[in-house]
Amino acid sequence: MPALSDRPAKDWEAISTPLAGEVMRPSALGSAEIAVWHQMMAGTPSLHRAFFTPAFAQACERATARAYVAILHDRSRICGFLPFQFASAWHERIGLAERMGGALSQGAGLIGWPGLRIDAQMLLRLSGLAAFHVTQLMGDQDRFGLDAVWSHVGFVTDLKSGPEAYFTDLFYRDRGLVRDTERCLRKAQKTYGTLDFVRPEQITTDMLRQLIAEKRLQYQRTNVADPFENSEHLRLVEILNEAPSPDCRPVLTRLEVGGHALAQHLGLQYHDVLSYWFPVYDHATRSVSPGRLLLWQIIRRASQDGIALIDYGEGDAPYKRELSTGSLRYGRAYWSRGGVRSLVARVWQSAEWRLQRRPPNPHHVPAT
Repeated sequence: MPALSDRPAKDWEAISTPLAGEVMRPSALGSAEIAVWHQMMAGTPSLHRAFFTPAFAQACERATARAYVAILHDRSRICGFLPFQFASAWHERIGLAERMGGALSQGAGLIGWPGLRIDAQMLLRLSGLAAFHVTQLMGDQDRFGLDAVWSHVGFVTDLKSGPEAYFTDLFYRDRGLVRDTERCLRKAQKTYGTLDFVRPEQITTDMLRQLIAEKRLQYQRTNVADPFENSEHLRLVEILNEAPSPDCRPVLTRLEVGGHALAQHLGLQYHDVLSYWFPVYDHATRSVSPGRLLLWQIIRRASQDGIALIDYGEGDAPYKRELSTGSLRYGRAYWSRGGVRSLVARVWQSAEWRLQRRPPNPHHVPAT
């Protein structure tokens, strides 16, 4: 690869063509490439998420052995990075990629300098891919020239002015919600006793596995697809916890009574941005809205925990709308390069989608 330019980022507006691409394992990235990656992220607020970091890509590689990154460059400079992975060995063989982290990732997209312009077909060619089924594409990716159906919404809670200003604004915006939450807090204390907000410095494997086991029961109870049916996803969470970094750090919070968790949340924190990842609550205590009480405390303690933004990822839910301060758009697309491999990838992907849409077997008895 050509030697990196040492010019500051403001001089990268014009990128010469044609571009070239090099695909490698995330673990093969050198310190210079990682430094450029971080600089690109720092200049783009929508990428301020743990899921876009080199650390997350490297953890995915350890968990699946099918994670890669395409490095785009012109004659002298790195212009962009495209992290991706393959869901299976067969997907890798036919060149059908998905977003890094698969179902566990809350964001996808190209990481690049502002002057980069590229269409999806060229991006796939430079990345050696036949097709890319991309979901949760960040809403500003069209600035690079990447097309998608921008029909999905996500919510965020901006806490840059501090929790006190947030709750003051929330009271004027929805005082009914504030009063109902205070009522739930009083009821929880009266019913269960003193509530403790716990944020362990170290997250043990037992803590992780207990939370994920409870989350899987919630998926089963609500008839939602369970990403942890794939054991690689559990392994990814454990790997992230084994070697946390400032830009990709698992954070566990618990609302406890006498050591018993009424609600828990496992998130990933990128500096001051918390991705709200896996919330779960004790179903028997649902009358006091324990999940909302936990999030309420996370927001209240945001300043001392170094949180300026909470991102709930793609999807709508009452608690997201009620406690958010703004929304984001997400895109979905199926990018195809064209040719025989792309045709094989599309046929295979279509078959998988048809299987996923089959109604559940009414005679199936879930394992206990």
